[in-house]
Amino acid sequence: MRKTLLSVIALSLLMQIAAARTQSLREQEHKSLDVYYVDTEGGKAVLFVSPTGETMLYDTGTGGDANRDLDRILAVIKAANLPVQQLDHVIVSHYHGDHSGNAAVLADKLPIRNFYDHGGWTVELQSNRSAAFNAYRPIRDKAHVIVPKPGAKIPISGFDVTVVANAGELITTPVSGMPGAGTPNPQCRQFVPRVQDATPENYYAMGVVIKYGNFRMLDLSDLTWNQEKELVCPNNMLGTNFDVYNTSRHGTDFAGNPVLVHAARPRVAVMNNSPTKGGTPDTFKIVKSSPGILDFWQLHFSENVSKETNSPDQFIANIDAMPTNHPAHFLKLSARTDGSFTVINERTGFSKEYPAAKP
Repeated sequence: MRKTLLSVIALSLLMQIAAARTQSLREQEHKSLDVYYVDTEGGKAVLFVSPTGETMLYDTGTGGDANRDLDRILAVIKAANLPVQQLDHVIVSHYHGDHSGNAAVLADKLPIRNFYDHGGWTVELQSNRSAAFNAYRPIRDKAHVIVPKPGAKIPISGFDVTVVANAGELITTPVSGMPGAGTPNPQCRQFVPRVQDATPENYYAMGVVIKYGNFRMLDLSDLTWNQEKELVCPNNMLGTNFDVYNTSRHGTDFAGNPVLVHAARPRVAVMNNSPTKGGTPDTFKIVKSSPGILDFWQLHFSENVSKETNSPDQFIANIDAMPTNHPAHFLKLSARTDGSFTVINERTGFSKEYPAAKP
């Protein structure tokens, strides 16, 4: 009798544990990876908030301008309702001022657990280009800094971040778990090389592939046109059927190579441009002609093309041209493990739901 009672109690406990685990898995499925695109007037600052609550800031926007971008980043961090006001991981992709300009002052405002960069040096130490690096260097000397090799992962919980380019090196093996990674790229025969512009620091930028379950995002920061080709030719090391492509180099003609963009086959593109920086005619042409593209979201209306070439108003976060005085609006993307996601325009409240892609 006693053995029977103990067996019943044990079975009941096992059933409760199994139910709790099932409930936990269901809750995890409904949690989202939240991505905030901060308006830094053609710079870059993208905040990722993991389903587990960890944070990753990918670049820190442009410094100066009376703390304009610093205040905008802090405002988005506040809007994210973080359980702890800190940054767990900060990627400084390279040392141009529009990407690393607020790294030092952010470290004074918030605890930052880990920095990731391409090393304690820059190839651009001219007086007119070194301010951001020189401000960051003393912070870097005291911080916990990791210089990841291509193929390494950023150790954040809740989603997967694989480094595919850093310090001038590129991955040489396919990204694990990406469909089509390692297969020949028929786009390669259309490649036309370009001479790199006189900003060689871009060559050393850190680029990543981000995965959350079946959701996939590609972000190569300011990696150059010719390096993008090397990532996908003759074989596509990155994979295909990305859900989101964050446009390279702010949507300028120095990156965004069609042999990469069209091989990636994104459903949605997001551009971190300003009214006059990025958003060039070729960028719109390349992105809009990519197979499977649905929508092109912009942080700013582009004055480099016609109104008709720009995306519809509801897909543009900021319409005003004044770089300092206008309210800064952000885009928010919330991704789920099945590959579905939602994008919200904070300026208008407009949102669009993207169901999980078909296998």
